[in-house]
Amino acid sequence: MNRVIKKVLYYVRIQFASPVSVTSGDGEITDNDVLRDYEDIPFIAGSSLAGAFRDYLQILPGEDNIFGYANGSQGKISRIYISDLCFCGEVKIVSRDGVALSDKKSAITGAKYDMEAIDSGARGYFTMELVIREQDEEEVIRDQVHQILHGIKNGEIRLGCKKTRGYGEMELKSVCVKEFTAENMREYADAYVCDWSKLPDRKEEFLKKSVNRKRSIDIEVPLRIQGGISIRQYAVKKGEPDFVHITANEKPVIPGTSFAGALRSRMKEILHLLNPQMDIQRVEEGIEQVFGYAYDEKAHRSNIVISESVIKNARKLTSARTAVSRFESSAKRGSLYTERMYVDGTLSLRIKLFETAAEKWAVGLLLLALRDMQRGYLPIGGETSIGRGILEADGSLLIDGKPVEEGAYFMGDPVKQREA
Repeated sequence: MNRVIKKVLYYVRIQFASPVSVTSGDGEITDNDVLRDYEDIPFIAGSSLAGAFRDYLQILPGEDNIFGYANGSQGKISRIYISDLCFCGEVKIVSRDGVALSDKKSAITGAKYDMEAIDSGARGYFTMELVIREQDEEEVIRDQVHQILHGIKNGEIRLGCKKTRGYGEMELKSVCVKEFTAENMREYADAYVCDWSKLPDRKEEFLKKSVNRKRSIDIEVPLRIQGGISIRQYAVKKGEPDFVHITANEKPVIPGTSFAGALRSRMKEILHLLNPQMDIQRVEEGIEQVFGYAYDEKAHRSNIVISESVIKNARKLTSARTAVSRFESSAKRGSLYTERMYVDGTLSLRIKLFETAAEKWAVGLLLLALRDMQRGYLPIGGETSIGRGILEADGSLLIDGKPVEEGAYFMGDPVKQREA
């Protein structure tokens, strides 16, 4: 008999650094509405957390782990039970919309969508109950839990849809724990209703107890806006301009989707220019290894994560515009509209390249595309033909916190430089 000898209850507090969208599959308000309970309160199902944690640990089918397994007649029960993620207080639900663009920045037919998301800054908590039995290796099991905490802290575990394009990023705020053995098992009855605020935060202790098995290359690009930027948010409130720049938690942002589309297109151009004889299909396949794809029943997840960037110290600018007839040199009827954009300001573009995408050619192409962005050759957002969205460098590009010299964009292997 493999008896239970200990139960360990982890109480984890987090805060979302970007919007998060875990949808219910219903589309009453938007194409994808956030998941709500019977009282219409948003939450994130424990199954979503468990799936993200299991994927992060890179558990293979049939492998013994804290989540258990079933392989034919062989199997083992899960040692960990994960609750739903509940939010603290009221949360702000926003509507985000978007459209897929071609390489020529024209909208793809049928690719317009809108979705609900819980705005950035939302705080929440969840519990993980670890069940340890006589035949279990306790240190091995606890290490897997600590690796999950590392994954949240490093930003490598994200939740919900579009998590590789800036959504679902969490900040680990605190971790409290209670242990139950035969000596205090009666206290387990009140384990989930105790006052966790009275227990010490052991986050740093748990993070130090295990090796940080970081699985990504972190690239940070400090940028400054030259002039203005306009990425339209169409769900405008009454009394506001017809078009406003997209915001999160009342702050102007550049979504990861905008950066991803621009970088993907430029990397494809560079790859084709470096080798004009290369078949265009091979170019597409190479780029899709990094950015992922979804075609009918075939799909491959993205191995590059591009965070949403908050624009700091930017100024609002509202302007009125109208279309002008090129033949009559007069305003077209019904074409007057107002627009709110942001001018000046600084931002930091943060990118994670996971190991499967961290090949020399992929890193090199990405650095070349980022260099074009730093020099103002790769604008972001809409109205780029009239000077919007032009960026310039605001400091050295960093790989895992270390500055990269300009020559490294064109020679050498950045991955080996990182390891050195």
